[in-house]
Amino acid sequence: MGIIDKVFKRKQMHGIRQRLEMINAYSPVFTSFQGGLYEMDLTRTAIHVLATHTSKLNIVINGNSYKTLEKILRVKPNDNMTLSQFLYRLRTIYEIENNAYIIPIYADNGDIIGLYPISTIGSSIVNRDGKVYLRYMFNNEPDAIEYDKVGHLKKMQYKSEFFGESNAPLSATMDMIETQNQGIKNSVKASAVIRFIGKISGTFKTNDLVAERKRLEEENFDSNNPNGILLIDKKYDDFKQITPQSYVVDAKQQELIQTNIQNYFGVSIDVIQNKATEDVWNSTYEGAIEPFGIQLSQVLTKMLYTTNELYYGNEVLFESNRLQFMSPKTKIEMITQLSDRGMMSQNQGLTIMNMPKVPNGDKRYIRREYVEVDKLDKDILSDEEEEKDDIKG
Repeated sequence: MGIIDKVFKRKQMHGIRQRLEMINAYSPVFTSFQGGLYEMDLTRTAIHVLATHTSKLNIVINGNSYKTLEKILRVKPNDNMTLSQFLYRLRTIYEIENNAYIIPIYADNGDIIGLYPISTIGSSIVNRDGKVYLRYMFNNEPDAIEYDKVGHLKKMQYKSEFFGESNAPLSATMDMIETQNQGIKNSVKASAVIRFIGKISGTFKTNDLVAERKRLEEENFDSNNPNGILLIDKKYDDFKQITPQSYVVDAKQQELIQTNIQNYFGVSIDVIQNKATEDVWNSTYEGAIEPFGIQLSQVLTKMLYTTNELYYGNEVLFESNRLQFMSPKTKIEMITQLSDRGMMSQNQGLTIMNMPKVPNGDKRYIRREYVEVDKLDKDILSDEEEEKDDIKG
């Protein structure tokens, strides 16, 4: 079975349960978080934002080698994914594991016809007969390939010669999120357990108390009491309603958690909520999207080309049109300035405005009144002579 015919099936990771008995009607269960970054809403949201914007990158292959592959990758890097889906998953693996593999897909003749993103969980670097191999898991089955044929993206690399570090520094924040979420859940459950409390004088057997509680419930708290009026006799010394106490998340603690997550992944709340201004987006692009695009470009270039092919300018580039995030006013001002100076064609301007290209729109124009200062008189005379020649002609 070929690599593109297989389907990933990742094992679920379970948390370590630490049961804390509480003296009331409800015994909550707290869990120290060990499930992975992608299991929490805040971290998944941040990773989703990075993966979504990364999925917008465009691939360009410079040079004569692998030009056919460029056309394939733009549509489907493999039979299971489009280019956008490929980039989304690759970035997701990269953020969760601080590493990500790109495995080549070969045709029968040995040509590379596609790429596949692979998780680094369970992988290892091995040496056999002086050659380095990557041993990895795919579809719960082991496989191996020469390491120099693999694209390996990594970040936070320090101790290992091959791998980036783990996300262990984020564990404390993850445990805070888990504890906070469980506190809210447990509070909701506990507040719904006891609604009324009554005091009866004397000593009673347990069975008698259970029977009295059942009688009181049936006569006053079910469909037999449509008016909602509660009547009790003198056997009760005291009877009062318990007001539910809602659990309120500490604002400072919540802000600390959100700030930690945003700082760790390099995305602000405005970017997460799609409210970022041009300046905020440009900062996010330069700090979180562009570095990934540069590394991916270099990793694939190293993976696909020999040293000799690099000499001839063969390379893979992933580009992004960050101008799409400008306001319409800023776009128009920039197009006007660059077009007047011959730095942008008509079709390039239309692309920025998300409009279709036009025939012969790749020409560049420049305003005639822009001339060198020391040639100003000469150019004016030349224009006047051309106009006279046009009139005579």
